[in-house]
Amino acid sequence: MKKFFVPAMFALVMLISGCEQPPNGELPASPEKPKNVAQDVKVQPLNPPPLKPVESVTPDEKNEPNENERQIMRVKVYYPDDSGVRLVEVERRINIAHEDEKYFAALEMLLEAPYEDNLTTIFPKNASIRSVTVENGLATVDLDGAMLKTMVGGSTGEEFLVGSIVDTLTSFPEITQVKFLVDGKEVETLKGHMDLSTPLERMSDLLE
Repeated sequence: MKKFFVPAMFALVMLISGCEQPPNGELPASPEKPKNVAQDVKVQPLNPPPLKPVESVTPDEKNEPNENERQIMRVKVYYPDDSGVRLVEVERRINIAHEDEKYFAALEMLLEAPYEDNLTTIFPKNASIRSVTVENGLATVDLDGAMLKTMVGGSTGEEFLVGSIVDTLTSFPEITQVKFLVDGKEVETLKGHMDLSTPLERMSDLLE
């Protein structure tokens, strides 16, 4: 009985020791320390694209049509001939953005020297037209008073200046009469030779 008990005890001790020690006499590895995720992650700085500057647009620029929206029109304008006898009809092309600009643009053609050899302009070099408005068949032309100081030609010059304006505007079928203002005020005459106190109709006698 004693012989059996000793080997049994020895085997039990060896079994318990085997559970406490790793095989081959190696020590168990210490548990791996968890990594600090916050330290391992590299944060890239944000580089947003530069903002596009906002362009300032005035109300007039918003409503201003581009070149594709403008239109070319053919109009009739009237220049005196170089002998000062009559007005001669010629055709010009104007570039306008709105339909109601055609009257002013047509008169601006009269301020430029004609390229035809037999025609001339009666307007002085500093001439300017303030505005042209049309309502119920009546065109009202507002002239800059400064140009009257340099206007030459006497009664003939005044007649052809007025006639070139009147006949150019009445070439538009919707206009039958023309009224003159100077610096926004009604006038009886420009240089004392023609009565402008009432609107004028087409001056056909200057076209013959």
